[in-house]
Amino acid sequence: MSAVKSVICTVFERDYHHGVGALANSLYAAGFRGDLYAGYRGTLPPWIGDATPDASGNLEWEVAPGFQIYFAKQATDEMLAYAKPELIRQVWKRYEARGMENVFYIDCDIVIKAKWHHFEDWAQWGVALCEDMNSPLPVTHPLRKQWQQYYAGFGIAYTPQDSTYVNGGFVGINKKYRAFSELWEQLQVYMKQYTGKQESIGIADRWNMFHFMDQDALNIAKDLTPEVSIMGREAMDFGRLGQVMSHAAGRRKPWHKNYVKNILINGSRPSNTDKVYWHHVETPIRIHSAATVRKKRFALKAAALIGRFFTRPLA
Repeated sequence: MSAVKSVICTVFERDYHHGVGALANSLYAAGFRGDLYAGYRGTLPPWIGDATPDASGNLEWEVAPGFQIYFAKQATDEMLAYAKPELIRQVWKRYEARGMENVFYIDCDIVIKAKWHHFEDWAQWGVALCEDMNSPLPVTHPLRKQWQQYYAGFGIAYTPQDSTYVNGGFVGINKKYRAFSELWEQLQVYMKQYTGKQESIGIADRWNMFHFMDQDALNIAKDLTPEVSIMGREAMDFGRLGQVMSHAAGRRKPWHKNYVKNILINGSRPSNTDKVYWHHVETPIRIHSAATVRKKRFALKAAALIGRFFTRPLA
C-alpha cells in the first residue's frame, strides 16, 4: 500500500451529494491528491455512474488520477452531522498503517479556495479550527457556565480559555494531536445523557445548553486543548471574504436557490459561496447538466446586476 500524507473526510445524505462533488472538485483544483473519505447514508450520488458498492455498501471511486473518493456507508440512525468524531476515528483506523499524518473533517457545503499545502502547514501548529459566525461567546457567558457545571459531573474541569466560538464544519488534526478527536467524541458521549438521541439540527433555541450539540462539544474540546490554531471568521467567508474556504452555512444551499426570485422577492443577493460553488461543478466531476450550469450562472449574474441597482448594499 502506498503512503498517504492527508485524508479528508465528510458526511452526506440525500441531495447533499451536490456539495460533496463541489468540495471534491475544489480540492482537486487546490492541488489535493489522495482520498476523500465520504460517510453517507441512503443512496450513492448519481454522478459516479455504474460503479458498484461492495456487500457493506462501501465503494472506492477514482475521481481523477491520484484522487479517489471512498464512500463509507454509515449505520447510525442519528444525524450524520453528529457522527464527525466517529468518522475521524474510522479514518484513523483505515489509514494509520499507511503513515497518515493528517486527517481533516470538512463539511460538504464548503468549497476550498486556498492551495492545499497551506492546510497541511496549518495543521502542524495545533488543531486547525475556524471561528464561527456566532462568535464571540464570552468566557463568562451563561452557556459556558452551564457547560462547566455539567462536565464537572463527569470529572472534567472545564475552564474557557478565550471567547472564541469555533465552527464545526472544519477541523484539521495532525497525528501529534490525535487525542483531540477522541476527546471530542467522549464529550459527545457524555452530552447524550442530556440531549438523548441526536437526530435533528439544534435543540430548542440557543438558550439550550447544547443547542448545537457536536459544535458545542467541539468548542469544549477546544478549550481543553492547549495546542490549537484558530483562523478568524473570514476563513469561511463569514462577514468578510477571505482566501481559505467558503462555507454555505444555513439551510438553503447553493444548489437549492432560485437566485433571480430571491433578489426580486426579498432582496437576497447571491453570496460569494454561491458563486464559488457554481464555479466548481464541472471538473473533474460533472455534478449538474451543462444546461443547468449555464442557467444557474446566468441567474447569478442577473441577480447580482439587479442587486446593484435595486437593493441596498450588504453591510
